[in-house]
Amino acid sequence: MTTILALTDTPNDVRHFCDADTTLLFTIRPLPPGDHTYARFEQLYDVLRASCDLSSVDVVIAEHVESLPLLYFMRRDGYSCPALMIPHANPYPLHILFRFLLIAEYAHPGDLVICGSRNAARAYERLTGIRAENICTFGIGDAYRGKDRAECRSALALPRDRKILLYTGRFMNDKGLESLLSGYRLLRRADPRVLLVMAVTHIDPPYYNRLAPGLGEAILFHRLERERTVELYNAADLFVSGSTSVFETYGKSPLEALACGTPAVVPRWEGFPHCVDEGNGGLVDVEYLSRPVANPFEFARMCAEDFAAVCGRVLDRTEPWECRAPDWARYETTMKILPDVIAGMAAAGRTTTAPRGSHLLDVDRYPDSVRAVLDCYGLKGTADLLHKADRLGLLDQSSPGEEALLRDLHHDLFGVTDAGPRTG
Repeated sequence: MTTILALTDTPNDVRHFCDADTTLLFTIRPLPPGDHTYARFEQLYDVLRASCDLSSVDVVIAEHVESLPLLYFMRRDGYSCPALMIPHANPYPLHILFRFLLIAEYAHPGDLVICGSRNAARAYERLTGIRAENICTFGIGDAYRGKDRAECRSALALPRDRKILLYTGRFMNDKGLESLLSGYRLLRRADPRVLLVMAVTHIDPPYYNRLAPGLGEAILFHRLERERTVELYNAADLFVSGSTSVFETYGKSPLEALACGTPAVVPRWEGFPHCVDEGNGGLVDVEYLSRPVANPFEFARMCAEDFAAVCGRVLDRTEPWECRAPDWARYETTMKILPDVIAGMAAAGRTTTAPRGSHLLDVDRYPDSVRAVLDCYGLKGTADLLHKADRLGLLDQSSPGEEALLRDLHHDLFGVTDAGPRTG
């Protein structure tokens, strides 16, 4: 009988692909940056260790990057079994990269990272050496489906005679909203009937206040229920995003739009080209930059002029679209795949090892961009990735890191993940 330890905040999802009778659930949630400290993770590990017999665990499911320090502590203390890592993020910026380097230094041969695109999987393998596969992280549910556009617009009190562009997601400074709004204004000059509608979940007040004067007559919804969000996808003529976020791995929002039959226009960035092409929307050129924009970690932006041009072409198209969520992106597909993945990992077995303290990093296994970071901050041993990085403010992001190092790491990572040609 296989015992699974799930470090997660989505127990219902885990129960879909794990036997509930032999699954130990430990709640781990995304933490604010200020809580990303060595002391905080040690406290969480003490609670975990007191809650269950870690020596009985055959497989760990580690969801979110916050679970990785707990996995590291387990292996440091001699509890080594395969781990299925579901980070919902890329191995960047530095606080995330360091956690994956810890796991790479205490690796189990059965370890696996799952990502929403082939591009992200390749990036993990290049930067960390950990095996990664393109398995959609929980995917798109059946609630996202086509409905009558006129009825949906009426239900949401949206105008029937406008060409509606829809953005859904966070109103935060990693989502490329400045480029999106710039492109929208260019598009409006050519066609005043275009109307931007935004349905946002989280709002960064200073960022919102800075961009608010440029919103014009755009309509903003906040924290819509899922049923209303589905109606909004169906009410729109086109889903749009300007995101060149370092956290994007495959783009759940455009997939939700496609599942509702609505075409998407998104940047040629990370996993977006994995699901969007000329048959269901369009891809917009991206510029790679020498200086950060919006926040210290972003060194790319969508081209506003190309965004306006691509949206114009898509809105002018008269032929029907082939818009649907691909099978690989469906929730049901993921839930069918994961039980076999877990079984294969369990077959790899636990390894009995003596507790292993800090040791020198195997720096030769990493690319130049990663070695440069380790060398700059004097991170020579595994403990440095938590202790010293914590003291330097690199874990709680009070110090984002040296700009040139971040740029080179960013371009290395997203050069690997970029599925299309670069511009700029």
